[in-house]
Amino acid sequence: MTRASQSYPALPAVVVDQLQKLGRDLTVARKRRHLSLREMADRMMVNLKTVQRLEKGDPAVGIGIVAAALWILGMHRRLGDLVAPETDTTGLQEDIRNLPRDFRKKKNSRSDKYDF
Repeated sequence: MTRASQSYPALPAVVVDQLQKLGRDLTVARKRRHLSLREMADRMMVNLKTVQRLEKGDPAVGIGIVAAALWILGMHRRLGDLVAPETDTTGLQEDIRNLPRDFRKKKNSRSDKYDF
């Protein structure tokens, strides 16, 4: 039985939708590989109910279970790229927003007559 968390009912609808989409996509990937629910569960070393919950998008399914499913399906490398810095457009926008406004060099007390 899964342990209840107060955060699950508080998840935004868009997050719930994405978890359900992930579950549907995992179902399609499993079926494309001609794996039954039982075979998938056996390969993941979990019970059948866990795979069913995963494919329904249950937020209580642990990330380790998701990782195991992705590994069985040959898609495990995608997990590491979910929040890769090079694809973090929000973080990049924040970095740009925090750049100094003035890029002019400060004048030295020395003469700039040798400055090229």
